[in-house]
Amino acid sequence: GELIEHGSTEQIFTNPRESRTEDYVTGKFG
Repeated sequence: GELIEHGSTEQIFTNPRESRTEDYVTGKFG
């Protein structure tokens, strides 16, 4: 796999730096 982004859970879910992360946590991907 590929590590796309790292950080606190809160930061990743509320203000991800990567659009791929946002798509994943909102259910658009994965």
